[in-house]
Amino acid sequence: MRSIASAAALMLAGAPVSAQTVDVAPFTAHEITPRIHLLSTPDDYYGPAIGNVVLIEQRDGFVLVDSGLNAGNGRAVVRYARSLSPKPIKAVMITHWHNDHPQGISSIRDAYPKVRIIATRQTEAGMLGPEAFDIGYAPGPKWDGAMNMLIAKNKEQLQKLLEAPDTAPDRKERIRKALVQFDAFAGDFSGSYIVPPTETFERQLLIDDPDMPVQILYLGRANTEGDAIAWLPKQKIVATGDIVVSPIPFGFGSYSGDWIETIGKIKALGFTTLIPGHGLPQSDTAYLDRLIAALTDLRTQIAPYAKAGMPVDEVKKKVDFSKSIDTFGTTQRSRANTQALFFDPMTGSVYRELRGEPIVQGEGSPEPDVPRDTPPKPSSKHHKS
Repeated sequence: MRSIASAAALMLAGAPVSAQTVDVAPFTAHEITPRIHLLSTPDDYYGPAIGNVVLIEQRDGFVLVDSGLNAGNGRAVVRYARSLSPKPIKAVMITHWHNDHPQGISSIRDAYPKVRIIATRQTEAGMLGPEAFDIGYAPGPKWDGAMNMLIAKNKEQLQKLLEAPDTAPDRKERIRKALVQFDAFAGDFSGSYIVPPTETFERQLLIDDPDMPVQILYLGRANTEGDAIAWLPKQKIVATGDIVVSPIPFGFGSYSGDWIETIGKIKALGFTTLIPGHGLPQSDTAYLDRLIAALTDLRTQIAPYAKAGMPVDEVKKKVDFSKSIDTFGTTQRSRANTQALFFDPMTGSVYRELRGEPIVQGEGSPEPDVPRDTPPKPSSKHHKS
């Protein structure tokens, strides 16, 4: 999961491809096709990271890929869907358990009580497991207090940077915007909590439609243990969740070897449009190739040190990922973000992976815990397909 502090550093690029006709803040709306839409955060958003939301309009309702970070995001998704069509939101597919992807569901379920909530079993375990939650099962004062404290801590850090004499003017401008966006985030979080999946699957699940069938696929571990993708074979559009994050990759508790294989399977789909978990759509495999190269560089450099049993702290002093880091941007800011959000955490994960040690989901990723509406329990329906 993303920490609020590190997420504020991540910035998307690009412009909306269609006019925004309804208030969907903090998102910007993009029309991929007349019946496929993307909600993503804009260039000048510096608050806590919010995953992309994809709306796919079938004949009898919308299928969503992810739901945002909080209840306010979910309400924005509902408003946007209603601006497009009176059809209901009939299903939400959760790509993975990081909280900026499933936490809008509470508001979506309020609007559409019969909505299907679909995830892999591994994602369900991450959403409901003790590694993700420790402060309660429902929204309320305990959660509000914890979130307010976390926001206050991060705002205090930003304020210190704003007042520091050596902080560059352009960075100060970003910090001012971030402070406003943190306040908006706090308001949007009221009523947020985790809603468990209503059904899980192992390898694939089809939400059929004559014009726009959606195949939900588990291709293997990658950014998390249970990453799922949505594949539209007729349109040749794939939504990857955080298997792909751009313009800067993200990896905490990830599986580098399997990640490379999973990206290869996505390439083999022959897509014409790829919608990442964060960032704007892509029309070729160039970014995927950069991710594979970066993951391969991590494994190649770390392997001899891991085999020799060198302590991981010493390994971090030996390796040099500067060339790989530069492929994701050569500014001081982009390099620092790439180092902090990908190469530093992935070094520890790759080290453990190469030594045959377990990788624990959520380990080393200081995202705020959030409450759920029920204690952990098995899904009501499971598909073995």
